[in-house]
Amino acid sequence: MRALEAYSRTDEGALYRFNWVFPSSQSEGGKIGFDRRADAPLGAGSYAFLDDRLIDCKLPSEHNDNPLFLLPRDARAALLDASLGGTGFVLSDTIRRGDLGHRSRAVFDALLAAYRGDFAEVVRHVQVERFHISKRYRCGAVTVEPQLRVDAQPRQLTADRSLAALPRILQTQSLFEISGPLAEGNRGIIEYNDVLKRGMEANKYLLATSEKGTVALETSEMHIDALLIATANEAYLDAFKQTADWPSYKGRLTLIRMPYLLDYRAEQEIYDQQLAALALDRPVSPHATWVAALWSVLTRLRRPVAGDLPRDLHAVVDALGPIDKAELIADGITPAGLAPDLAQALRAHARTLPHASAAVTDYEGRFGASPREMKAVVLDAVHAGTELVSADHVFDAIRRLVADPSLHDWLQLEPEGQYRRPEALIEAVRERYLDRLERETEEASGLVDPAEYLRLLERYVAHATHWLRGEKLRDEHTGKDVPADAAFLERIENMLGRDEDAQPFRSRILARVAAFRIDNPTAPVSIETLFSDLLARMRAHDYAERRRAVDRIARDMVHLIDGDDLSSEDAEPAAAMLSALTERFGYHRATARDAVSALLRDRRRAIE
Repeated sequence: MRALEAYSRTDEGALYRFNWVFPSSQSEGGKIGFDRRADAPLGAGSYAFLDDRLIDCKLPSEHNDNPLFLLPRDARAALLDASLGGTGFVLSDTIRRGDLGHRSRAVFDALLAAYRGDFAEVVRHVQVERFHISKRYRCGAVTVEPQLRVDAQPRQLTADRSLAALPRILQTQSLFEISGPLAEGNRGIIEYNDVLKRGMEANKYLLATSEKGTVALETSEMHIDALLIATANEAYLDAFKQTADWPSYKGRLTLIRMPYLLDYRAEQEIYDQQLAALALDRPVSPHATWVAALWSVLTRLRRPVAGDLPRDLHAVVDALGPIDKAELIADGITPAGLAPDLAQALRAHARTLPHASAAVTDYEGRFGASPREMKAVVLDAVHAGTELVSADHVFDAIRRLVADPSLHDWLQLEPEGQYRRPEALIEAVRERYLDRLERETEEASGLVDPAEYLRLLERYVAHATHWLRGEKLRDEHTGKDVPADAAFLERIENMLGRDEDAQPFRSRILARVAAFRIDNPTAPVSIETLFSDLLARMRAHDYAERRRAVDRIARDMVHLIDGDDLSSEDAEPAAAMLSALTERFGYHRATARDAVSALLRDRRRAIE
């Protein structure tokens, strides 16, 4: 619906409807029919551009009728064929053969009779206008909530005294106005929300409507030019399939599964928008919504089954843990230590990983924490925090959500290895959260430049490539051709944890680059993307050596925020870390203190 709203405002998506215009008696002898925008007469004169003060009555077309329907079918088809000839555009049957609604047809025929068959005189009363799709104002985009009545009703216009200004030739006609969702949503989309939650008697008119595009009303037959869609949850659908009415509906439906999101990045956007709408007066931890999104997605995942995947991927797929699978789906990140060829093959199948229940109702994404439930969790975390909203508040709110398994069906599902274990997944997400904090504090400490790892790895790949080929490479400082630096290669491989001979280890590095080149012959090699696992190993090795120094700065930063006395020697790096956390990672002073304190506490490095 939002896409249609936007498209209807473009030149290509312009939509038009029309009104019947009837001038007042005093305007009949005046200057009527002049196009004031172009200041040029239109034949005998159209009433479309009359000042509103000179109009007695303006009667909108029925449910956004297309102005093309005013043309006789044969003339309409000839005009459109001549206009579109050679373009390859295929006209819809609705445009080619459609007709005016019941009320507009009555007005048209009455005017045509009054003007003794003069079509030009009839269309003088037509005012064409552009309209835009709008869900808010129920124009071409309407949601029908569960209710117990047909979604369109007629109302007699000629009984309305406000329309007493209709011409005498129309006052003898029984004109009806059709209102309701079907009329308001015509020329767009009509959505039946939770359609199976209302009585089936109220839905039975859809059997004919979906097949013929018409609705039989008490006074007329309404023609529908709209896309009809409906939503229903799987439990109601399963029950409906057992009823005697199901055979009548199934041939008129196209069922499309809409599982819960499996991409935690897209899920996080939901909670970010929720918090933005709250306009909170206290800071929010940068990872609060990420924690909620990742955990909720993990509850929806099922243990992957290799199925028809290449045989060499079977062991890899069987070993995928919930977070591994979530990161593979969202970011294409493969488990650390995976051989390059297997990592590439796994990424290729990331979004199509089959699972045992693919063909049954227990499909991946049907069960798990819903966004609605998680929104309540986020609100719970917001209310729990007085000075800030932290990731720990979110974890506590999640624990309260799973405390009573009887409240939610997905909490009662049979575990599948590491999957479908909501409480264990809380701890898994918390460990990954602490990993993030550890990396951020390391980078914010200023003891190492994150870009330096990438430069080292790029240099390593270049030296390893030339070493394997027995070639020299150009020294960037001296400009001379020199052999690959064996000592440098050994130093980097020590950081990478090489536990085998240099030849096969370096060969696999080169093979990864070669495989990328085969699949992407023109794309530049991104060392950061291609060797993300090696970069992680380098950071981990370096951090292990600098951990004590980083922790000392982190503790000093906590003391600094608390207002404790620090020597200038300790205060300077602590202030620099705080500045980096706020400017580069989006922390506030309070959330930075909270996060670093949690890291030092939970990774068993108590604050002194």
